[in-house]
Amino acid sequence: MKAELIIDEQLNDDEVKIHTKTAIAGARVLSFIDHFTTDRENLVIRSDEEFLMIQKLDVICAEVQDKTLTIYTKSGEIVTSKSLSALMEEMKSETFLKVSKAEMLNIHMIDRVEPSFSGNLIARMKNGKKVSISRRYVSALKERLGI
Repeated sequence: MKAELIIDEQLNDDEVKIHTKTAIAGARVLSFIDHFTTDRENLVIRSDEEFLMIQKLDVICAEVQDKTLTIYTKSGEIVTSKSLSALMEEMKSETFLKVSKAEMLNIHMIDRVEPSFSGNLIARMKNGKKVSISRRYVSALKERLGI
């Protein structure tokens, strides 16, 4: 990939323009930028009677079962009553992607992606966990990964 920095003093202070030929290339660039800015922020999770501070960057994936959200991080698991949609809203990041009705993942923590039956995919995460990507979300994952 060829990259070029062009200084345009007519842009606003908080404005950056990225020109790419394809949406896939653009999504990849935005994901990398997002990973090194937004993902370094802390996330506050209430678990039982305590509040835990974790970096967004440390989140590997999350899943909901029986109205209980389990967040898998580099250092372990956190169980909370927070909804998956509320967690995704707090993440506000290109790095995190909802991959089914009940699961989301950090695309930078994917070790490999394997085909499954019925057009689904299985993502094997760096912590060994398998995350099922439903057919509805396969194209979004492929776009984010640039495949």
